[in-house]
Amino acid sequence: MASLAHRASGMVLVLFVPFYLWVLHGMTGSPEDFEQSLVLLHSPLGRLTLWMAAVAFIYHFCNGIRFLTIDAGWCESHAMMRLSARIVMAIAALSALIFGVLLW
Repeated sequence: MASLAHRASGMVLVLFVPFYLWVLHGMTGSPEDFEQSLVLLHSPLGRLTLWMAAVAFIYHFCNGIRFLTIDAGWCESHAMMRLSARIVMAIAALSALIFGVLLW
């Protein structure tokens, strides 16, 4: 489950790259483009997009560290792998709650 979610979060991050680039282009363009980008980011869709990207990033980052520790030979037992996956899920859930409060 954790491995599939890791792949899914990676795909979410890749699929958001065009959105990031479009917003960056708008933020560095004319004052009208900047204002349009701000309106989008403050809209419910923009906030949802930022929330999804932030949660996907936190999960992908934490689970990537988990996989690196497993590859290094630490926490290789079945029980430790399950515990570390639960810890990563808990961190992602907590970050989703925190980002949700901050964005709304």
